Amino acid sequence: MINKKHQLKWIALLISSALVSGSAAAAKLSVEQRLELLEKALAENQQELQTTKQELQQYKTRFDRQPDPARETGTVANNNSADKTDVATSAPTGATPAQEVTLADITQYVKNELGFSYTGYFRSGWSSGTRGAPKSYAIGSLGRFGQENSAWFDLELSQKVYDAGGKVAKAVVKLDGNVGQQYSAGWFDSTSENLLQFSDIYLTTKGFLPFAPEADFWVGKHNLPVYEIQMLDWKSHRTNAGSGLGIENWQLGPGKLNMAITREDVNAHSVDYVTSGNTQQVNANSAEVRYKDIPLWDTASLEMFARYAMPNETNSNHKNEDNGSYYSVKDAWHGGLILRHKFSNGGFNELTFQAANNSIASGFALISDSNPAYGYYDQYYGEHSYGKAFRAISQGENYLSPDVIMAHALVYTHGNDVYDYNSGAHTDFNSVRAAVRPAYIWDTFNQTGVELAWFDQKNKTGGNEYHESGYKATLYHALKVDTSLLASRPEIRFYGTYLKVNDNGISQFEFADAKRDQFTVGVQAEVWW
Repeated sequence: MINKKHQLKWIALLISSALVSGSAAAAKLSVEQRLELLEKALAENQQELQTTKQELQQYKTRFDRQPDPARETGTVANNNSADKTDVATSAPTGATPAQEVTLADITQYVKNELGFSYTGYFRSGWSSGTRGAPKSYAIGSLGRFGQENSAWFDLELSQKVYDAGGKVAKAVVKLDGNVGQQYSAGWFDSTSENLLQFSDIYLTTKGFLPFAPEADFWVGKHNLPVYEIQMLDWKSHRTNAGSGLGIENWQLGPGKLNMAITREDVNAHSVDYVTSGNTQQVNANSAEVRYKDIPLWDTASLEMFARYAMPNETNSNHKNEDNGSYYSVKDAWHGGLILRHKFSNGGFNELTFQAANNSIASGFALISDSNPAYGYYDQYYGEHSYGKAFRAISQGENYLSPDVIMAHALVYTHGNDVYDYNSGAHTDFNSVRAAVRPAYIWDTFNQTGVELAWFDQKNKTGGNEYHESGYKATLYHALKVDTSLLASRPEIRFYGTYLKVNDNGISQFEFADAKRDQFTVGVQAEVWW
């Protein structure tokens, strides 16, 4: 019907053109000749219309057959199929399907072209114990599963602000904190369990250093990457930075060099802090260097690192230390090496040897946390006597069979003449921590496993010995998106956990009702993006 209407319009147009033609030409043509000319013009227009239709069909076919890079390479941008929303969801039978545009494609476009990215992490859940609300005990020694009774989060915003001539600059802001799970109100303030902080705010660049155009050069509140013992929830290597500058991924020789200078002030306590509450701020800075990704063989690499922290004291600081009213803030160092090995079936192992002295060594002695920090949560106290501590750490995961996977974290630590935050100055200590997590893989989305952990620590000082030991058993079932225990999220875990304090001579810890054990049930969600 539409084609007929178009034909009538063409005929009317041609007739009108013929009627308004010059009188001389009209006088020379008969009616038959005029009709013949009209028929010829109509045939020519029909031929041009058919040619145009064929060209349009060819263009459409070329567009529909454009390759999809994701399908050709076999890559998947996100292992969550819910992220893939098709613009063209169906096509007629026998027709070439239209090219799909997914949320992952749009996200990648935003990151590459607009330069904006939003990444983060959080964990949260519900739990209940045999005697009221559950309590956590020695997470840094007995592991995380069934013990995390708070909700933690990290939120990072990154915006590309310049990209031209091989030079790139990005502004980064990162917030993290804790969200309380006990009460319905979630107001952030210093007296509640709801906490928020700016952990990072810095500018990072690439291509601005002529001697290292491939390196990342940053300035602001930031630090070199932390190395986490994931099952025990503490960092084997980190610097708590107030502000600083650093270079990362500078290719030198077979490996890459990372360097940073960061500020790490501490609040030094007065000797009579328990009664007076007095502190003095002491400026401190850390210099850090790491040489990483040194190839050993096809699946192994080595990293070496060293860090030196030092106070930058005022005359007033020195005076207060010299007269004995404040603890003396001393230099401290931390160094070691890490051997990383990847297995062909997807697992990995990381073996770390490290040593430290003074206040950083004191962090090695902590039953929980055990971070190598210069101060204890930005507080500095105790008479540090240049004691030293050493530790060996193994962590990783292995596929024992296609259906069985096991993760582990093993730590041995020895310290001599170290200030311990529980037993005091001139403490010698030994500790052993072991956590294993075997799991049966039902399929990509379901696992059932256990997390078993045990630790033992002995502190000796002033002729006295203090002993602490405990164990944990957690049975869980997880809803997952991949088979890896340590590298795949999101994950939802249903669990039951039994915790037992054998001896509490160091921490004096007790559960509710002055009990030494606790059973809890709960469910936890953990996700990063």
